[in-house]
Amino acid sequence: MDLAFLKEIEGDSRISAESIKSAVEKAVRERVLKPGDKMPSTRDIAIYLGVSRTTVVSAFDTLGALGYLNTSRGAGTWIRDPEEVGSTVAQTVEMNPSISSSASFLWQRRRNSLAEKILARAGRRPDSSELDQSNFGAPSKRLLPVRQWRQITTNISRNMEKTGFEDNRDVFGYFPLREAVAGYLRRNKGIVCSADQIVLNSGVERVFSPVFSLLVKAGDRVVVENPGFYGAREQFHSLGADVLSVPVDEEGIIVSALDQLENLPHWIYLAPSCQEPTGVILSQDRRIELLEWAHRNECAIIEDDWDSDFHYSSQSARTIFSQDPTGSVIYFYSFWRLLYPLCFTGVLVIPESLIDLFKGYMGMFDRQFTLMEHYVLTEMIEDGHVEKYIRKTWKYFKRCRQALIYALKTGFKDRVEIVGSSTGLHVLARFDSEIDSEVLEKAAHRADFPMVSTDLFYEGEAPGNEYLIRFAEMELEGVDAMVKEFVDSVLYD
Repeated sequence: MDLAFLKEIEGDSRISAESIKSAVEKAVRERVLKPGDKMPSTRDIAIYLGVSRTTVVSAFDTLGALGYLNTSRGAGTWIRDPEEVGSTVAQTVEMNPSISSSASFLWQRRRNSLAEKILARAGRRPDSSELDQSNFGAPSKRLLPVRQWRQITTNISRNMEKTGFEDNRDVFGYFPLREAVAGYLRRNKGIVCSADQIVLNSGVERVFSPVFSLLVKAGDRVVVENPGFYGAREQFHSLGADVLSVPVDEEGIIVSALDQLENLPHWIYLAPSCQEPTGVILSQDRRIELLEWAHRNECAIIEDDWDSDFHYSSQSARTIFSQDPTGSVIYFYSFWRLLYPLCFTGVLVIPESLIDLFKGYMGMFDRQFTLMEHYVLTEMIEDGHVEKYIRKTWKYFKRCRQALIYALKTGFKDRVEIVGSSTGLHVLARFDSEIDSEVLEKAAHRADFPMVSTDLFYEGEAPGNEYLIRFAEMELEGVDAMVKEFVDSVLYD
């Protein structure tokens, strides 16, 4: 079948499942595609548009749910006859424009500044199907300790049948897990704290909720790294904070730049153990300098340590929290980053002075803990399975990282630069500015090469042709072939 109905989006630099869906809907409305017309295969469309097949499949799934497409295994996919489904498509075409335009106007007026930024940058972030291919940045599902998790789950379930369910009434989460986490953080992060200082919840947003709700006020000045994690930056913006960007270099955030700010900040948010997106580790000298500056200027620190478990060189440093004698640091860690999708638990370690306040706040709401997850994670930590898993995957990821860098340097030679420190589950690559970014991105789609632009991480103008390449989901044996396909598509197609 002719692919002309996709001509309008063919040249777009970022093609999502939503844009493919919209193109098909338009073609149906304009009778370019008629009932009974057989659709091209998802593979042919993916090749034509230079996107991953998963993106096309996602669009087809949505179109099928809306009544536009009918799919039969072995027979392919075709445009559905409106008569077969009670004129569902016809009604959608004829009735929705006026209704949806009114509703769209309503919601358009309700959008806040965060919504406008998300929409403005929608084409610059990967869609959900592409994120799912890389397990949302977490380690490969193939490497997860599924057998141990399953065995512990089975044992706990059997015991529950005999003894009944244990009721958890602690607003900070299952207490035995908090005790296990305290030991885990002491062994692996040098953090000495009590279980009472540990707050558990599911997901990043819920874990940070009491911090944002109780302590960050509209008008507060918040320092973030530039470049830095865009989700945190936009979250502070949405709270009405005045977000101040401070540059980073090869040692991490430049503390001396804080003295150049027009007004002193109330907060500093940073990821010192694996800076996003550079992977730089904040040097020990800078950590001491930052703590001294914060104490001198009565500034609180949020230490985001969520991607800190995989280091591939001898460079390391103690957490900022563990070196703070004044109780001015809030520390965040995530088991989600290690064990997704088995586990969603996030950890907040708070100073003792905040315990009563946080308990009062969290007691106001339903405690939506996944208790079975807490039970299993407790035993996984106590039995040493989590730390054993980290050691095992660290060896694998180190080899994957080395293979990826070697293949990129071999293929592109001096036309690629690998930037930053050896930490985390990605490498940062800067490609020759003479290579068109659209060529790079389409080649990555064709090769299913997990590469994401870093432009969202920058406040202001971002450098061209800079990308995060995530290797956590790569198979070691397939790295060379994947990179070769990507290189050949960029340089020789």
